[in-house]
Amino acid sequence: MKYRLLLLVFFSLSLTACGFFSGDDNSIPPTELETIEQSAQVNTVWSRNVGVGVDEVMVNLVPIIVGDEIFTVDREGQVTAADITTGTIKWQVELEMMITGGIGAGEGLLVVGNNRGEIIALDAENGSVKWQKQMSSVMLSAPLIQNEIILSRTGDGRIYALDTDAGQQVWVYDRGVPVLTLRGNSSPILGGQELVFTGFDSGKITAVIIKDGRLYWEVNAAVPSGRSDLERLVDIDGAMILIGRVLYAVSYQGRIVAINAMEGKILWSKEMSSYAGIAADERQIYVTDSDSNLWAVDRVNGNLLWKQDKLSHRELTAPVSIDEYILVGDYEGYIHILSQLDGSLVGRKKVDADGFHVQPIVNAENNMVYIYGNGGQLSALRIQ
Repeated sequence: MKYRLLLLVFFSLSLTACGFFSGDDNSIPPTELETIEQSAQVNTVWSRNVGVGVDEVMVNLVPIIVGDEIFTVDREGQVTAADITTGTIKWQVELEMMITGGIGAGEGLLVVGNNRGEIIALDAENGSVKWQKQMSSVMLSAPLIQNEIILSRTGDGRIYALDTDAGQQVWVYDRGVPVLTLRGNSSPILGGQELVFTGFDSGKITAVIIKDGRLYWEVNAAVPSGRSDLERLVDIDGAMILIGRVLYAVSYQGRIVAINAMEGKILWSKEMSSYAGIAADERQIYVTDSDSNLWAVDRVNGNLLWKQDKLSHRELTAPVSIDEYILVGDYEGYIHILSQLDGSLVGRKKVDADGFHVQPIVNAENNMVYIYGNGGQLSALRIQ
């Protein structure tokens, strides 16, 4: 069975989609790739093996760049620091634990979470473990670090604020989770120095005050509908984006919304279903929907500008925006380049035979794209 919506959480138990629902696999086959005229090229600058990758569980282990280093963690706990320009491995450590969330970085720390519900802080200089702490549930997304505070979202719907020195709890905000959810959480994002925005499995988005954990506002980004728990899934699992004072988010079986981040008011919304996430530039929002169609939406009013359906059901990653292009990876390991103007396919290259699950990341400093393959290959790409 292809890697789509692999795991569900039911009464706090993880079940595979094909085990939870009996019967034949009725999934729609991926669209066959058509020959395209390539006006843009994907060039691999370097590629390094940095572990076993995300494993069949497809945990969302997006790398993170800090300065001139890129940090990764694989499913089995291998943490790697590499030079962003050359790919030279600076250090590697083996934590010997199953990783479920990470990697967060900041203030000289790297932070990951394991399947025992522990959060682990490492020294970013050499990977040595500084401390670890038991949480109420596993981390399924990357934490944030801000002003000597680690902000971590756990799978039971809580946001923890821990001090960076020893992991002592500063506060906890508890939102809870529905009976049935997709396996995965969106990572919190910062709103300046004062707020942290978090999307939840209920379709709600909260703004919480970093200093003391008080709720600042809460918005229903998606409203559950339908008779069954499955039909009422409205998880916000993909990355959200804050641009100026506008927060953009998309939910599964819900909608894409633009929210005034200071007031908690929805500026516009459009029906959309996605668990991958979104990207943006100065004009448009780009989203990979749950059928692996790509959409461009006007940032100001939410009008749909174009749709690209020639990659449907290819289990695309969330998109990224670079120069005048959009990039996505697929389950076969292809990188696809699309025009921002009209969504046309303008380039393609097979980069990793094991395929891609996590969103690529763009480094504006060197104008390169980094993508972590399912099998543990980290590749640095340049688009020309």
